[in-house]
Amino acid sequence: ERSLPVFESSLDESTQYIIPVFGKGLWGPIWGYVSLENDLSTVFGANFAHKGETPGLGAEIETSDFQEQFFGKEIFNEQGEFVSVSVLKGGTADPNSKYEVDGISGGTITSKGVDDMLKDCLASYEPYFKNIKNNI
Repeated sequence: ERSLPVFESSLDESTQYIIPVFGKGLWGPIWGYVSLENDLSTVFGANFAHKGETPGLGAEIETSDFQEQFFGKEIFNEQGEFVSVSVLKGGTADPNSKYEVDGISGGTITSKGVDDMLKDCLASYEPYFKNIKNNI
């Protein structure tokens, strides 16, 4: 059993749902927050941090260049199935994809950690998201 906190925020008369995420990078823990728009699928924002990832490599998860890739991505596909946002090998993500972002070149293990973190943590909230969607 575990606690699944959700924070709500309002901006411009719209509600955002903020989900804490946590996982493992190359050298230790990674964590962050993913904010979803009112549709509970579209990423409004993402913020990630780490304890000891390699500067210039895995530590790049803290940069706006990495985090801004998540804006507007989707965690549910058109059929309503949970898919998360995949963090792919740097330079291989389709820029037109709603479900992919580029990982960090040279930070493969940390990028994979972010990918796993999003899939594992956000999947735990799937029943909550579906319940809220059904009541909107």
